[in-house]
Amino acid sequence: MATAPKAGSTPPPYRLHWHILITHFPLSFFVAAFGFQILHLFTKPECYEEATNISLIAATVVMIPTLLSGWFTWKKEYHGAQVQLFQRKILIAFIMQGFSIILVAWRMSFMGIFNNTTSPAHWVYLAGNILLMAGASAEGYYGGRLNHR
Repeated sequence: MATAPKAGSTPPPYRLHWHILITHFPLSFFVAAFGFQILHLFTKPECYEEATNISLIAATVVMIPTLLSGWFTWKKEYHGAQVQLFQRKILIAFIMQGFSIILVAWRMSFMGIFNNTTSPAHWVYLAGNILLMAGASAEGYYGGRLNHR
C-alpha cells in the first residue's frame, strides 16, 4: 500500500536515464531489418531490400551511444556489479555491435551480388539479420528482467 508524502516534503528530483531512453532504438531497427529482409525475399520489391540496409545501418550507428550509456549506467548506478545478468547483456551487446558492423561492411562492399534475389548472398544476409534479431530479443529479455524485478 502506498503512503502519502509528508506535508512540506518535496519528492526527489527526477533523473533522466539516457540508456533507458535510447536502448529501444537499435533493438527495433534490428527487428525492422529482419522484417524488411523477409518481405524482400518473398515479395521481391527492391525498396524492401533498401529498407533492410537502412534499418541495419541505423541500428549499427545507434547501438554505439546505447552501448556507451549502458556501460556508464552499469558502472555508476550498479557499481559495475559482476553478476551474470550484466555479464550476459554486455557480452551480447558487444557481439551484436561487432557482428552488425561486419554485416553492414559486407553488404556495402558487395552491392552487385544483391541484384539477383536468387543469390545465396540474400540468404546469408537473412541469417545475419536473424542472429541480430535473436540478440535483440535476448537483450530485451535480460533488460526486462533487470528493470522489472
